[in-house]
Amino acid sequence: MKTAWRALMLAGLAVSAAHAGESLQTLKPGSWLCTSPEAYDQAVAEERRADGDREELKRRLLEQKLCMYVDAEYVEKMMVPYAKVLERQGSKVKVTFTVDFRKRLALLHRQITRITYAGWTDEGNLVAAREIL
Repeated sequence: MKTAWRALMLAGLAVSAAHAGESLQTLKPGSWLCTSPEAYDQAVAEERRADGDREELKRRLLEQKLCMYVDAEYVEKMMVPYAKVLERQGSKVKVTFTVDFRKRLALLHRQITRITYAGWTDEGNLVAAREIL
């Protein structure tokens, strides 16, 4: 029994030490999240040339399943642990995050939908998340 307890304690310490260096991060509102680093570069280049027609660009890239635009609404609905970096390629990072959508159906009933997104963005689009607790 004592051996099992010690093993659990050591495992817990190892996991907490591994996560101690990680900071919570979130995406800046107005960031692109794309299927590849190349698609991200393409979205940013097209946004610069779009002459203010961002809505059409957002619709087209989403329809082509290349990129989605992360606005302030998505950032507010991100759940802890916010954006987790999965992979790095130069200045681009692959992140994953979960968004929580709540819809009130009746006085005491609500529908909760959680969607997990993953995609590529520029490392500059990550910012330290505000402290929750």
